[in-house]
Amino acid sequence: MARFPNRQQAGRELAAQLSKFQDERPLVLAVLNGGLPTALAVASALKADLLPVPMRSLRVPWQQATIFGYVTHEGTLHLNQPLVGQVRLQLVTIQRMARKERLALEADLESWGVVIPNTLQNRTVLVVDDGMHSGWTMFSAIETARGLGAARIVAAVPVSHFRAKRFVGKHCDEAISLLTEDIALYQIGNYYDSFARVSSDDAGALLKTAISSHPSAA
Repeated sequence: MARFPNRQQAGRELAAQLSKFQDERPLVLAVLNGGLPTALAVASALKADLLPVPMRSLRVPWQQATIFGYVTHEGTLHLNQPLVGQVRLQLVTIQRMARKERLALEADLESWGVVIPNTLQNRTVLVVDDGMHSGWTMFSAIETARGLGAARIVAAVPVSHFRAKRFVGKHCDEAISLLTEDIALYQIGNYYDSFARVSSDDAGALLKTAISSHPSAA
C-alpha cells in the first residue's frame, strides 16, 4: 500500500503541484508535528518561508489517541463539538486543558526561535500536512490561518480521503492531494515506507533549518 518512501519525498512531489504558486511568494504553514518534514521539503523546493501552524491538539484525557480540538497561540479554540458532546467533556475541563496546552505551545515556539506574525494580510498561505483522514485537523489549521488574515489559503497533502478533501475544499481556496482515496485510510502511516514520530526536538531542528535558510520567516 505504501506510496511514498518518506515524508520528505512526499513533500518534494507535492511541491511540483504547488509550483504554480511560487510567483506569489507563498508562506508555507506546517501542521505540527508530523506535517513539518513534508512542509519543509515543499518550502525548500519553492524557496519559500516556513512557519508552523500555531495550534496544539487537545486530547480526550482517558483516550489520548482521540483529538477533540485545538488551541491556538492566541487562545482561540477549535472544537469538534459533536465529539465533545459524545465524550461529555465539561467546558471547565476543556478550558483548563487549553490553558496548559497553550502555555506548552508558547514554550515550544520560544525554544524553536519562532515568532508568529500578527497578521498574514495579503499573503498566499500553503497549509501542509502529511495526510488527511477526516480533514478536521486541516480545517482547524485553515481557520487558524484565516484568523491571522491570510488572503489566500491552499491546503496541500500527499494523501487524503476523498470526503476529507471535499470537506476541506469548502473552507479554503483550493485543496490539493497527490493521492485521493475512496477507501478508509485507517492510518496515514500506511502510505509511507518510513513514518517515524516527529518529536518536539525534531520539530525544533526542522524549524531552525527552515529559519536559517529563510530568516524572514522568524
